[in-house]
Amino acid sequence: MQKRNFYIFVGSVVIGMSIFWLSLYSFIILDVDPLQNIKNIIGDENTVVVTIKGNVVEEFELTLSDIKSDKYLQIEDREFHMVNAIGREYYLTFSGVSLWSILEVENLLNLDSSTFLFIGGDGYYAESSLLISLAENNPEQVILAYEQDGQPLFYDGPVRSIVDHELIPDKANTHYAVQNLKTIVIE
Repeated sequence: MQKRNFYIFVGSVVIGMSIFWLSLYSFIILDVDPLQNIKNIIGDENTVVVTIKGNVVEEFELTLSDIKSDKYLQIEDREFHMVNAIGREYYLTFSGVSLWSILEVENLLNLDSSTFLFIGGDGYYAESSLLISLAENNPEQVILAYEQDGQPLFYDGPVRSIVDHELIPDKANTHYAVQNLKTIVIE
């Protein structure tokens, strides 16, 4: 019995140390905010949630209240066609703001700006950038979503990028649905 308890104790210590070092790694090296989900639930709308940077006139920061404002084109309860990497198709309903309307209203683009890339708070980004012309020609199909099925995005955000599959029919568009969107890089 004592030998069994000793093994349980050693196993617990090993697991505890592993969790400690992996947590430390994610907080320091990956710059993961351990309180992000708590902040999302509390819902402070005046905290900067998305930054647009790169080949832009000037770096631009958006709060959740900015994103929800009538200053930009709001997309309400629109159904998006989604296709994942293994070909599974489904439809999801999101509300959000048009990416193109933000870029246009704030006059952020340089003349040679041609692509954009979404980056999440955990460092995730799609394997390739998308052309800005997709957002310009289809402003209601490239959005920064803040609600799904009428409910705030507590676990996916506060903001999540959404691109309808119709715009990129040869690719899985779920790669561009970046949860907890933090940065949009214009190239």
